[in-house]
Amino acid sequence: DRQWAETLVGRALGVLAGEFAGVGKTEQFEILKPWLLGPLDSLSQSDAASRLGLSEGAVKVAIHRLRLRFRELVKAEIAHTVPDPAQVQDELRYLVDVLAS
Repeated sequence: DRQWAETLVGRALGVLAGEFAGVGKTEQFEILKPWLLGPLDSLSQSDAASRLGLSEGAVKVAIHRLRLRFRELVKAEIAHTVPDPAQVQDELRYLVDVLAS
């Protein structure tokens, strides 16, 4: 199950990276990506803002939007694995549980 969860998350990350690359924002994606997978110890939002030449508020908004899009992509990946769209939310909860353990 863990391998399934990691593969699914990896696919969603790949699609998201491709979207950022497509609009010339690869560096932004690489700097903000750690906020998708859990708490950070190594980089503050202030440091990220400085590296990206953005305000701290703009970085907070960018992280929020990144998380929303990532969630959409994960749900889309899950939808490919279940026969009934109504099962996506249950599978998403299960995926989070698997990754948390």
